[in-house]
Amino acid sequence: MNTNQHVQESQRFLERAGIFTTASDSPARAEMFWCAAAHITKALAVQRGWQNSNHRELFGCADKIDAEIGYPDARAHFGQASELHKHMYQGHMTRRSLSVAETKIRHFVNRIAAAVNAYASDTAS
Repeated sequence: MNTNQHVQESQRFLERAGIFTTASDSPARAEMFWCAAAHITKALAVQRGWQNSNHRELFGCADKIDAEIGYPDARAHFGQASELHKHMYQGHMTRRSLSVAETKIRHFVNRIAAAVNAYASDTAS
C-alpha cells in the first residue's frame, strides 16, 4: 500500500469503529482504533522510508514520530492503541479507559494525517 492508501484505511477504520459500541462489542471497536493507528503510522513510515512490516517495526516508527513531526505524545498515544489491540484479546479495559484511549487515538490519527498531508504538499511545491 502507498501513503495515501494507508491514510484512507486509517480513516475507514475510524469510521468502522462507530458501527460498534463499547457496550455491545468493545473488543471489535477497540480493534478498529488499533487498525486506524497502525495504518496512519504506516502512512508516515511509507512516506519517510521507514521499515514497517511488523509490530516491532511499527513501534520503532512510533518512537521516531516526535523527532520527525514534533509530537511528544505520539509514542504514548501509539501505546494506547496497542492497549486497545490487547483489549481485543483480553477484554481488560474499563469503559472509561476505552473512552480515554479512543480520544487519544483520534487525536493521533488526525495529527499524523495532517503531517503526512503537509509533507506531501511541501515536497510537491
